[in-house]
Amino acid sequence: MQERIIEIIIYLLEEFRHQQSDETYHDLSSELISRGYTEHEINYAFSWVFNHLQKKTADSQEHFKYSENSNRVLHDVERMVISTDAYGYLLQLKYLGIISDYELENVVDRLLSLGTSSVSLDDVKAITASMLLGSDSNNGWDGVFFHPGTNTIH
Repeated sequence: MQERIIEIIIYLLEEFRHQQSDETYHDLSSELISRGYTEHEINYAFSWVFNHLQKKTADSQEHFKYSENSNRVLHDVERMVISTDAYGYLLQLKYLGIISDYELENVVDRLLSLGTSSVSLDDVKAITASMLLGSDSNNGWDGVFFHPGTNTIH
C-alpha cells in the first residue's frame, strides 16, 4: 500500500508542476479513483503532500545539500548494484521535491547495505516508501493526528 501512495504523490506533484489550468483537487481525486486507487490512499497522499510542502523549512538534515545545478553521479560499485530504472526513479523523487539530497544519500546507503548483487526498481520503491511513510523514525509524521473517520480533505 505504501508504494501505491508514493505513486499517487508522484502523480500529484507532477500535475501541480505541469498544470496550467485550475483543475480542482476533486478532479484529481476522480482521475486517481478511475485509475484504481482508493479514497483513503488518495486522501493520505494529499495530506502527505500538503504536510511536506509546509514542512519545507530548514530541517536538521538540510545542512547537507548539493549545489543548485549539481547532479549525483553513482560510484562504479553503486552503478553495478543499482539498476538504471531504480536510479531514475530516485532522481524523479528528488526532482519533484519528495526526497532531499540527504534522503537520496540515505536511500543509496540502504540499497547498498541490502547486500544483493542488484537492486531493482521495486526495492527502491519499498525503501523510499518505508522511509517517507512507514516505520522509519524520520518519516516527518511525528505528532500528526488523523481523526478516525473518512479522512476526506477535499
